[in-house]
Amino acid sequence: MNKVLLALNVVLLAAVGFLYFQHYEYKKKDHHVIQETKNAAATPFKIAYFELDSLESKYEYLKEVQGYLRDIDAKNTKYLRDQQEAYMQKVKEYQQKGPTMSQAEQGQYEQDLMARQNKLRTEQEDRSQQIGAEQMRKMQEVKQKIRDGLRDYCKERGYSYVFASSDQDNLIYYKDSLRDVTGDIIKLLNDKYAADKKKK
Repeated sequence: MNKVLLALNVVLLAAVGFLYFQHYEYKKKDHHVIQETKNAAATPFKIAYFELDSLESKYEYLKEVQGYLRDIDAKNTKYLRDQQEAYMQKVKEYQQKGPTMSQAEQGQYEQDLMARQNKLRTEQEDRSQQIGAEQMRKMQEVKQKIRDGLRDYCKERGYSYVFASSDQDNLIYYKDSLRDVTGDIIKLLNDKYAADKKKK
């Protein structure tokens, strides 16, 4: 019986020691987080902005993406215009042949025209959705590249926030030109893009 009590006391003593150690280890970690929070609150944060209009005109990757999107839009417009012209040619053909056709031939021709018109309308909607999705995907890629570049830039220079300013959609009502980092960001993004391009 004494041996069982002794073993139980040893186990309890080990458990109390373990809990004691865990408690102070938790306090130490908690103290570290509290200290980081105090340091962050005591440090003044820096804010900067960049001109989105300048970025759009000088960031090479963005210009390349815009060119790509213009090309697919132009190809799509040409294809749909060609399809519309082919449909209109069929309508003109029907109008010329209509008086000489039998009623059954006219009915068949009208059904064919309706099917072509429905196919054209469906194709226009589908292509419009595909192009919209591609534009969204490519612009998200651009946005992610800008974010990735800004993440490193802000760490190096100690910025907490970097805003984009634009003439069309400006949420910033006052901008101190000393905080304008547009040139730095354009150079950083173009250098990063050129390096990525060389890797491929």
